[in-house]
Amino acid sequence: MSNTDRLMQQFLRKMNSVEVQEAFEILGVLLELLETKDDPEPFEIHFVDGANQVVEKLNLLEGILKDRLGKTLIGNKLQNLYEKTPSKVGSQIIFD
Repeated sequence: MSNTDRLMQQFLRKMNSVEVQEAFEILGVLLELLETKDDPEPFEIHFVDGANQVVEKLNLLEGILKDRLGKTLIGNKLQNLYEKTPSKVGSQIIFD
């Protein structure tokens, strides 16, 4: 696994950490309150729009990373299996 893949995996783990998930839950509650407000201020409208874009982009980024890392990890596991598979079969292994 390359350094880039390791960093991607680390970033993905941090995005799914308890602290970050709690922050997103708080943001979700805040967005819900602001979206249902009868007479929002211009700042609140701008905030809701920006926050929704950030959440959407982070979800997209998470999907891209999961797709990339899933393929990389599967490829690495298959490669490791092929490398560990003995080239000789049966009693031929004894004579190595």
